[in-house]
Order: sequence, then structure tokens, then C-alpha cells
Amino acid sequence: MNEETTAVTIQQPQSTALSLKQITDRVNLVHTVLEKVMINGTHFGTVPGCGDKRVLLKPGADVLAMTFRLVPQFSVTRTELENGHREYEVTCSMYGANGELLGQGVGSCSTMEKKYRYRKDSHGHKIENEDIADVHNTVLKMAKKRAHVDATLTVTGAGDLFTQDLISEDAEEKKPVSMPMPTKSEPQPPPTTENTGSNPISEAQGKRLYAICKNNNVEMDVFKGYLKVNYEIEHSDQIQRGAQYEAICAWAERGGQEEPK
Repeated sequence: MNEETTAVTIQQPQSTALSLKQITDRVNLVHTVLEKVMINGTHFGTVPGCGDKRVLLKPGADVLAMTFRLVPQFSVTRTELENGHREYEVTCSMYGANGELLGQGVGSCSTMEKKYRYRKDSHGHKIENEDIADVHNTVLKMAKKRAHVDATLTVTGAGDLFTQDLISEDAEEKKPVSMPMPTKSEPQPPPTTENTGSNPISEAQGKRLYAICKNNNVEMDVFKGYLKVNYEIEHSDQIQRGAQYEAICAWAERGGQEEPK
């Protein structure tokens, strides 16, 4: 097992404690941003069966980082595992606009997690993903995302409003509830070729499915692979209305994971 680390030099500047007014102003600002700027299903969500605790998503972390003018720097440790598997451990160091280190967050992700380790064959059976190298970059991005959200929560003191533990503790079994339709500012799905099914989904249904994938962090290459392996579909506009469409939407809402047994 080999490890490779990309390090970031961190300087610890001296600083004084925040005044009570500064703390109050920061907390009030986070509450205001949540109320006036953030959108449920885009910047945060809730996990079914886990109460009403809000889960901070990557777009929400970006909004908070922009609000406080935070500058992230990342340190990555890569561990090579057996059979081509790989694990990334990322430390996110969050700096202020003046270069002062404000706090850190950590996150990890591995191709041994079942959403990356397994896929379904043409018969619907779960098998080892023989193309595991194809998800190395996806795993790295996920580890970086988890570290960034953790650092943002730590530095902004937003832990009373948001969490990310509901996802990590369940190994992302349960995903945040997403918005049913994208807004006008959402990017549109890529163009597809001519429909081949007898009763294909509408353009609006395609946009809804695309938004569900985006909000639940389902990468497009994973989505396309799922369609091809499980339904022998090359393009999303070949998805059939009814049971097939609803099953694919449910899969996307689970973050691209199998239905819990």
C-alpha cells in the first residue's frame, strides 16, 4: 500500500479573540444568508428519516465562503490500495482575505465505498467495477468536497444551522431532498439524439431528472453508465415514461446508490 501526499505549508499568525459584537454579527449574517439567499434543495437539504436538520451542500458552502471572503487551500494524501483501488484524504485550510489561517476541515473518499466499488451487470446483478480507475477523479473530488464543507462549517460557526454528519455517518446512504424542477438559471442538459422509444419522456421530465442528478451529486458519466448497463439506453431521451422513468429518478435521488434492502 503506497501513499502520496501533496502538502500545503501553513503559517499560524497571531490573532486576538473576537469581541462579543463580532461573534453576534457573524452569527446574524449566517442566519440572514440562510433566509435571504440560500435555496432548499440547492444550497442545503434534509435527509428523509433523519429529522429536519439541514445538510449543507457544496453550493451552500460556496455561498458562505464568498460571504466571509474565505480562501481554501487543499492538502491531499493519496493511498494506493489493492486491485487498483484508491483512497484520498484531504485537508482544507481556510484562510481569510488577509491571509490569516482561520481553521481547517477534513474529508476522505475511497473507491472501496460501494457506490464506486460495484456496478450492475446486464442481468441486474451487483458485480465489482472492473473499470475502477474511471472513478479515481470522482473520488478525489468527493473527498475535496467533504473537506471544504467541513472547513466552512468550522470557520463560519454555522454548525447550529447545518451539518454534514448525516451523510458521512450513513456512508451517503440517504441523500438530501432536492428541488423537483431546476430554476431558469440552471444549466440545461446536453443535447441528445433522436428518440427511439415508443413513449419517451418529455423535455420537462428530462430537465427534472437532470436537476435531481445535479442536486444529489450524481456525475454525468455515472448516470450514463447506469442507463447503459441497466436499461441498454444510450441517451436520456430514450427513457420511457412511467415505471422506468420513476425508477431512474428514485435512483438519482439516492445519489446513484442501490435501493436499501
